[in-house]
Amino acid sequence: MDGAGFHDLRRAMWAMFRFYEEGRYREALEAARQAAAAAPDEEARTAFWIACLLSRLGELDEAMRTLGEARAHGRWWGKEILLGDPDLAPLHGRTDFQALVAECAEAQRTAQAQAKPESLVLTPPGFSPNSTYPLLIALHGRMGTADELVPHFRSALAHGMILAVPQGTQLAAEGFYTWDDPERAERDVGWAYEGLRQRYPIDPQRVVLAGGSQGAALAMSLAVKGDPIPAQGFIAVIPSTRGSEAWLPYIPEAARRGVRGWILTGGKDPRSAQVQALHQKMSQVGLPCQLVVVPDLGHEFPDDFPARLSTALAFVLGRGDDAAPRP
Repeated sequence: MDGAGFHDLRRAMWAMFRFYEEGRYREALEAARQAAAAAPDEEARTAFWIACLLSRLGELDEAMRTLGEARAHGRWWGKEILLGDPDLAPLHGRTDFQALVAECAEAQRTAQAQAKPESLVLTPPGFSPNSTYPLLIALHGRMGTADELVPHFRSALAHGMILAVPQGTQLAAEGFYTWDDPERAERDVGWAYEGLRQRYPIDPQRVVLAGGSQGAALAMSLAVKGDPIPAQGFIAVIPSTRGSEAWLPYIPEAARRGVRGWILTGGKDPRSAQVQALHQKMSQVGLPCQLVVVPDLGHEFPDDFPARLSTALAFVLGRGDDAAPRP
């Protein structure tokens, strides 16, 4: 997807989510259709949104037609997605929907068996294999991809950093990746880091983990635990807090190691209160962590995030370090 297509999709997507949260389903449907027009290669995603909204509006035949057409084009969604989304509950008793679920389950098994870890890597201007570089590893959110995350973190290149964006191997739908299994997620990110160490001149003392939503939660977990990646800190954007109880006990040791963090949440994000409580726990045990609350932001990246990333990197790397490469 080109830059214009990405921004058109993103704008329509966040408009759809806002309308949905406000119960304005007809307007959300129009925004979802705009997203579909802006990004025809994202049919698995946009057709699912459209079907959910049509079902919510009681237009069940049209919802099934939308899913059926996308499936005819090779798109699929896992059983957990199709049966777990409450918007599609009115379709559950239909024989055509049950047939779709069974067909998609087989497509998921085939795709999952072929899934392999991947990682996008971008190097800064003037890159030289004779210098060492700080590394930013950015992790996509649930139902996300590496490609769609890159534009949010690309500005790290201007700070002399290598940017790596791993893509998980856990497929929830065609083109939708998750980090739902923590052990598998850690293995996938660890694989990416080992590959980077072997192929690029990274400075292991200047590694930062970052991400959005579920990827942000994974970045915090890995940075705090320090294994398999000895990260200097984390940058968490609109993080999920699900599963944080598993790594909370590691925070005191992370503080002693000098781990630093930077968290951004939206004032209108349903998870904002939990995120702020998590930040307070970190601060109480002495882990330096800045919290930014954007009042009118929901569960989305702010438009000015590339500029905010500069501040976040300076804090996490410490003493205003501009992350410049070292000979």
